[in-house]
Amino acid sequence: DGTSGVAPGFSCAAGQSIVGPVNLYLQQSGVGSVTVKEAGTQTLTANEFALYLQDTWKPSPKLTVNYGLRWEAQVQPSVITPPSTVFFSPWIDSTVNGHTFPSDGTIPSDKKMFQPRLGIAWDPQADGRQVFRLSAGVYYARIPGLNLASVRSTNGSLGQTLFGSSGTVGFLPPPAFDSLLPLNTGTPFQPDVYVVDRNFKNPRTINLTVGYERQLSGDLAASISFTHARGDHMTRFVNRTDPVFGRPFSSGPNGIGRLFTIESTAKSRYNGFTVGLKRVLDPNLQFEINYTLSFDKSDDDNERDPFTFRYARADSLGKEFNWSDRDQRHRFNAWMLTKVYGFSINNRVSIYSAQPASETCVANQPSGKRASSPAQRICTDGHVLLRNTIRKDNAYFSWDLLVSRAIPVGRPGQQLEAIVEVFNVTNNDNFKDPAAGTNYLNFDGTIRSGLGDPRQLQVGLRWAF
Repeated sequence: DGTSGVAPGFSCAAGQSIVGPVNLYLQQSGVGSVTVKEAGTQTLTANEFALYLQDTWKPSPKLTVNYGLRWEAQVQPSVITPPSTVFFSPWIDSTVNGHTFPSDGTIPSDKKMFQPRLGIAWDPQADGRQVFRLSAGVYYARIPGLNLASVRSTNGSLGQTLFGSSGTVGFLPPPAFDSLLPLNTGTPFQPDVYVVDRNFKNPRTINLTVGYERQLSGDLAASISFTHARGDHMTRFVNRTDPVFGRPFSSGPNGIGRLFTIESTAKSRYNGFTVGLKRVLDPNLQFEINYTLSFDKSDDDNERDPFTFRYARADSLGKEFNWSDRDQRHRFNAWMLTKVYGFSINNRVSIYSAQPASETCVANQPSGKRASSPAQRICTDGHVLLRNTIRKDNAYFSWDLLVSRAIPVGRPGQQLEAIVEVFNVTNNDNFKDPAAGTNYLNFDGTIRSGLGDPRQLQVGLRWAF
């Protein structure tokens, strides 16, 4: 009549009692004179500055040139504990087992984000029937504040986590909310520590797009374009005290458990071809269709989750460069608006191919089975499978339909419009599959998994007056 699944502070059902054992009990504590509240809260302020210059030059009716330069700076907040007194200060500027401590104890600011831009439009005949376009530019991204918050607070000097279990503390039942473990104000033992690499830079993307658009007849136009995006200095989280490195910086009274290092060593490469057809001036028949064939590669798609490592082995990061978690080989979008016997009919269709996933290594070979964690890509002989070599079952298809009819009511200019709208007309599954594997601590924007939105219908009335 016992249970071992009761959380601290909760009572058992009638006739039951806690029999244990307690496998894991965690409790937040400050370090030294730092209170729990002080250790767990902070005010984080980053200052961003920007300056942009732009000009347009038209040397002839055939040619238009836009050019500009943008400068940005992201001045990061200072650390709470000075580098000279922080828990890991003895390791700064040291080298252990051939590995130099990655941080100087500060959060580097990037003040050199110069971003030139260029756009060219060329109409060979100056008659508006065709145009060649080229655009190029450099773009920098911000650093999410969540990544920096851990660096300022989880440094071994402000807060620590108290651990307890039946095997270590010998308590049963676990302490209730009003009778917690005694706070430990002493030095923590091998705490996890977050730092920013001393050479950290904000993510940068160099983008180039070339395209051609031509009028076929009337208001019917076709287009084709190619886009290349080269991402560098992408954010990556690496444990620099990993056992594969010989666990440097882990010994002695200032030994570190896991050294979460925020680095700018990841990269991405995108190439995409898009063709389109559109007719947008005829009031009775308008449509736009586009199809993109793309190839999206990267070696780390995690820029917002500082709590997990997405690589298989810290010393085999080259095995991470393959199809990005975002990669969708085919993307098709279309909409068409028609008017038939006073009814307005709007069709919207979206079709996307499946995204990639990694496979498990079995008998030192790719198994074709999906890996639930990066570690399953490590084979028994030590070699690591390439990331993202198979595809998920998350291809997407959606057809949305809207039909409306406006009827004049009352004075001239007033009308009552009846609307019927159906989403996902074919009731496709559109399976949602998070990149992180679960929705717990998932920062990829997916807040649920499983089946997508089912067929939905809504009706409404709109009165225009």
